[in-house]
Amino acid sequence: MALIAQLLLPFFGGFAALLAARTGRDRERWVAIAAMGATLVALLAGVVFGDDGRWLAFYRADWAPSFGIQVLLAMDGLTAAMLAISSGLGIISVFISWHVTHRSALFHAAICWTVAAANGVFLSFDLLIFAFFWELMIVPAFLLIALWGHGDREAAAIKFLVFNAVAGLGLLAAVFWMGATSDPVTFDAFVLAESDYSKTAQILLLLGFALAFMVKLPVPPFHAWLPDAHTQAPTAGSILLAGLLLKTGAYGLFRFPPMLFPEGLTALAGWGMALGAFGVVYGGILACGQTDAKRLVAYTSVAHMSIVLMGVCGGVHFALVGAGVEMIAHAFSSSALFLLIGALQHRTGTRDLRELGGLQKTAPAFATSFALFFAAALAMPGTANFLGEALVITGMFQVNWIFAAIALVSLVVSVVYATRLIGGIAFGAPKPAVQNVPDLHRYELWPIAILGLCALVFGLFPQLLIGWLWTAVEAALEPLIVVQP
Repeated sequence: MALIAQLLLPFFGGFAALLAARTGRDRERWVAIAAMGATLVALLAGVVFGDDGRWLAFYRADWAPSFGIQVLLAMDGLTAAMLAISSGLGIISVFISWHVTHRSALFHAAICWTVAAANGVFLSFDLLIFAFFWELMIVPAFLLIALWGHGDREAAAIKFLVFNAVAGLGLLAAVFWMGATSDPVTFDAFVLAESDYSKTAQILLLLGFALAFMVKLPVPPFHAWLPDAHTQAPTAGSILLAGLLLKTGAYGLFRFPPMLFPEGLTALAGWGMALGAFGVVYGGILACGQTDAKRLVAYTSVAHMSIVLMGVCGGVHFALVGAGVEMIAHAFSSSALFLLIGALQHRTGTRDLRELGGLQKTAPAFATSFALFFAAALAMPGTANFLGEALVITGMFQVNWIFAAIALVSLVVSVVYATRLIGGIAFGAPKPAVQNVPDLHRYELWPIAILGLCALVFGLFPQLLIGWLWTAVEAALEPLIVVQP
């Protein structure tokens, strides 16, 4: 029941938030927080009382057995980590959006529904249900950008919708073909993993899945929706995009290609690593040229998620562990940076680095928080980001030293954009926009403290995270070892 609760509590919590707004001021906010808090408690119970085997929790129930459709949910350490991030970021998104009053009930319902749909992606192993949640989570995210965003928000929301909906068609086509050609008809990923697809069929099916995953990740040339979506989204929308929706793409790459298409992944791995290596450098270089702080961080996400693509395609133990660690670590650092930039914009009315500066003199907690999380984004030793990138690069040296060298060069590029951001915000004489900026409030400090603590604890004590991901990594590695020459 703990797994079903991950879907139903935030889903119905969204509807409850819609109704609660009619009973009193701020009721919708507390209902949304309660729903996602209960989801976290249910997750904790599922982990504490879970099994010690391959899965911490497993749930199977027929839904439409005559069509081979069932509710098939499973949770291992990687899934549990992503579920915790999902509900945790949902709660943070509510707290840092207390100033939102326009259609507040629908706003908080959209946050709950985004969390519910993402949880469905993380849990589902019936591929048709997985595809359903994959498409569903686009809708509340679209609403967050289109209704509560900034600037040209409608155009950014439509671009987000078109890119992700069109890319999802490849996933749907592959899932429909796999289900229709199985005997009996089934969408059970564990059954389909045993199917004897030819190498050509695996490559074609993998391309359908990979298109959806790489657009959501995103990696060049599928990233065009991301900078505009981040720039125009409200702070809560940016947090959920960076910390949650991008991670569904990374999670999908980690989970399904090795499981379903090991020969296809082995055949295309070189192309995937090349695309990831290009994305690492490309995202970093574009970040260096940005004056909008949000847009800068958006391009750094392109670079960091390209590291995950390299790790999955590397297909060796170090690279896969690094990919898993990086997707979790990036959720902490990117979410915190968007939170800080959003709070600064709310106070000053600008994100332009040319109009900011001297924050360490007027708001030292602000400046210190920026420094901490850009140290994490830089993959400085002692942070979880360093652990993830170091493991991926180590794995790349086992596979192809050229790709490893390119990833190392990208670290130099990251120093440039990090210096621009920190220098443009924290140092120098205070600019007029930040002369009287209030420092971080308590409701902003506690999520910063939690995200910072996670980034540091998992960086300083790496086995806590690596041990938690171990079974997922071994499951992804096993079919790849079988097909490797």
